[in-house]
Amino acid sequence: MVRAAYSSGKPAVGVGAGNTPALLDKSCDVRAAVASVIHSKTFDNGVICASEQAVVVAKEIYDKVKEEFTIQGCRFLSKTETEKVRKGLFGGGKLNPAIVGQTANKIAEICGITVEEDVKILIAEITSTGEDEPLAQEKLSPVLAMYKAKDFPDALEKADALVRGGGFGHTASIYIDEEGERERLAQFNQRMQTCRILVNTPAAQGGIGDLYNFRLTPSLTLGCGSWGGNSVCENVGIAELLNVKTVAKRRENMLWFRAPEKVYFKRGCLSTALQELKDVYRKKRAFVVTDGFLYQSGLAKRITDELDSLDIQHTEFFEVTPDPTLSCVQEGAKRMEAFSPDVVIAVGGGSPMDAAKIMWVLYEHPNVRFEDLAMRFMDIRKRVLGFPKMGDKAIFVAIPTTAGTGSEVTPFAVITDDRTGEKYPLADYELMPTVAISDVDLMLDIPKKLTANAGLDALSHAVEAVASLLASDYTNGLALEAISLLVEYLPRAYEKGRGDILAREKVANAATMAGMAFANAFLGVCHSMAHKLGARWHLPHGMANALLLTEVMRFNASPRPEKMGTFPQYAYPDCLTRYAKVARYIGCKGRTETELFEALLQRIEEIKATLDMPKTIREALGEEVSESAFLDSVDKLSKDAFDDQCTGANPRYPLMEEIKEMYLRAYYGK
Repeated sequence: MVRAAYSSGKPAVGVGAGNTPALLDKSCDVRAAVASVIHSKTFDNGVICASEQAVVVAKEIYDKVKEEFTIQGCRFLSKTETEKVRKGLFGGGKLNPAIVGQTANKIAEICGITVEEDVKILIAEITSTGEDEPLAQEKLSPVLAMYKAKDFPDALEKADALVRGGGFGHTASIYIDEEGERERLAQFNQRMQTCRILVNTPAAQGGIGDLYNFRLTPSLTLGCGSWGGNSVCENVGIAELLNVKTVAKRRENMLWFRAPEKVYFKRGCLSTALQELKDVYRKKRAFVVTDGFLYQSGLAKRITDELDSLDIQHTEFFEVTPDPTLSCVQEGAKRMEAFSPDVVIAVGGGSPMDAAKIMWVLYEHPNVRFEDLAMRFMDIRKRVLGFPKMGDKAIFVAIPTTAGTGSEVTPFAVITDDRTGEKYPLADYELMPTVAISDVDLMLDIPKKLTANAGLDALSHAVEAVASLLASDYTNGLALEAISLLVEYLPRAYEKGRGDILAREKVANAATMAGMAFANAFLGVCHSMAHKLGARWHLPHGMANALLLTEVMRFNASPRPEKMGTFPQYAYPDCLTRYAKVARYIGCKGRTETELFEALLQRIEEIKATLDMPKTIREALGEEVSESAFLDSVDKLSKDAFDDQCTGANPRYPLMEEIKEMYLRAYYGK
């Protein structure tokens, strides 16, 4: 491919061969460095030209690095095996195209050696960096050369030789204590004749830009400058013949915590909170959004009676149905426009809240396009299209009547286009309610099934928030306490209902706290799978999460995941440690993290049993859905779950086949 590009004349535009060395300095965080190299090398099985081709390791940490590579699922080759791999990759004098992009196991099979089925990278310990050593070249596969450096100058010499041997101008990588070893880092930056110098960063993901640093333009076409005979030295953007070096140091994103302006809680707080609409916010016209049941049952009247006492004019829209549709919210927005409210009040569970949020958007911005607002993102602050500013016409007040969704404190809404069946998930902090009012008096008579489903939804929110790539000290505090409250009080609320008001109130508090946690940390693949399972087979959302939760937790807890989630603050797989912390927090016993984790799983299963949850998807679907019908749906469920917005925050990035396996295990209960 490189030769073909060059055939059009020199310099070629943005194309060059890579032979990236990764120097592991004695000061580096070995565990994080090894995890990063594996994360990079297993992405696309080493085909991306920025991925590491060799690691140059300081002798002081060489044995520790070997041990860590082994722990994390890599295989060191013997001398005999190294020779077989050398011949298998370059036996014809050039790279064997049959091995490009293959798994380590497949490459081992091609080369005639036997390795573990789940091995991630084949590592050959070699000494020569010259043309006489084929494994010193670009390999486009999960095969890695490893060198021992006697000191830092020797490490620089080896890394420089690898660049000169086939990667001029492309990419070089270093793992180092960048604050404590500034001088050595400067020497590396000066010595490497590459346009991308990555510091403490997976080379494949770091090289293509923006994920682990803020200096490189996102691109899969990487210029090598005049060093590599290219017209550009940057990730393709500006066509200039300047050899500009970019040193991209690994940085954690600034995190955030966003919540409604005010959150009212405690039994009986409704009247005091609504009083502020008149006394503080000076509001005069309220548009109340709820569903038919809450309207007919008189529960919504408790809110409108309060508005009457405050002389706030109001009108009600009560046609919201489960999984609200675009037609529904368009009609609501039409009535909203005619009424001209200065406050929108959503009363109910997730559906009325979602519908009200979208009506609010249409009211404030009538010409908005859902396709634009629903565009996917990795970082909510880096949307391709900015979300319009909300609140110019009306503020938003959320009053939950169930304890589970957390919608009263989250910036999320989902709407279904009833013409196409497509769901549009909207997520932006402009959708955050202005005021949330959680008054348990509105939740005392929730039916037992709804108590169970909503409560387990809240539990899954908190558990996934703890495991999320974006979890922080702020979200962890809320999530851990929410889990503790739910473990203690949800069974009581289910059994006694109105007879245990304390339990009802604690569950309500936990649901809102879990909502604030996942509003900032986001969720994971359990919710992705539950979204699709519930939509396809019409299961309650909380039940769908409950059926999948412990299965996903086992998946996430692996210390050697096939793919690690991508976010700069997540340096290496540590979900097992996080779950063990949850277990300790709620009083589980265990001598090791694994024992604590198993105790946590058992506690969750016990709660599900107390709440009369079905044990498997098969049991939940009942005889109405045949085994063959469910199995026929699994491939599409898996594909759609993989594509769900929640999947990106999962600590272990799932393959579609892994999602399918989890669905099947949850279906059969094994």
